[in-house]
Amino acid sequence: METKLEKDVRFLKVYATVATLVCAVFFLSAFAVQSKKQEFEEITAKQIKIVDSNGKFRVLMGAGLKGNNSAGLLFFNEEGHENGALFYNGTRDKDGKIDAGARFTMDQFKSDQIVVLEYDHIGNQKRQGLVISDRPDALSPQAEKLLNDLRLALESAKTEAERQALRRDYLSRIPAREIVARRLFAGRDVEGSSVVTLSDTDGKPRLQLKVDSLGKASITFLDSTGRVVRTMKP
Repeated sequence: METKLEKDVRFLKVYATVATLVCAVFFLSAFAVQSKKQEFEEITAKQIKIVDSNGKFRVLMGAGLKGNNSAGLLFFNEEGHENGALFYNGTRDKDGKIDAGARFTMDQFKSDQIVVLEYDHIGNQKRQGLVISDRPDALSPQAEKLLNDLRLALESAKTEAERQALRRDYLSRIPAREIVARRLFAGRDVEGSSVVTLSDTDGKPRLQLKVDSLGKASITFLDSTGRVVRTMKP
């Protein structure tokens, strides 16, 4: 006849065996679920991070990624540096004024954007086109400080117009070739003209091809101060 101690030992053995089997079933079930592809009809999230096959962070999707209300994507290279972006925003205030824009940017390695496809719409002014810029391979200490100050200032800007004004102000304080020099713009300007502008290494326009809003075509040559030295028309 079994003693009380023998019964307790047998009970504990059975309990341990059952508990182990239950844990194993839960573990294998969880592993099976995680190893399968899952489909969702809808996902709600503020941000979504995408990694590559090596687990490295490569894409960030969300809203407010640049400190404003734009929604879009940030792309990162294999070393973790941002190397491009795609953003859209658009709103209309109580008076009906439009403030909208879009950007598709390509960055220089470990630097900032050098190719931009952009659209700006502020009030009744619209501008869209392709911008290609030059950037130095390494910034001077003076240029680096100025850019850091500009980034801080841009964080408090509320509209694209404010951001553009801040960029013009800060970037005018140092030669463009030390920070960024716009070499080409091709698109539609705020006056409704079709324009191709070619600039020198300091970002100063030197040649402009234009067809204005009335359909009149011209070729304009400028000197380094922006003075028109010659204009050719049909």
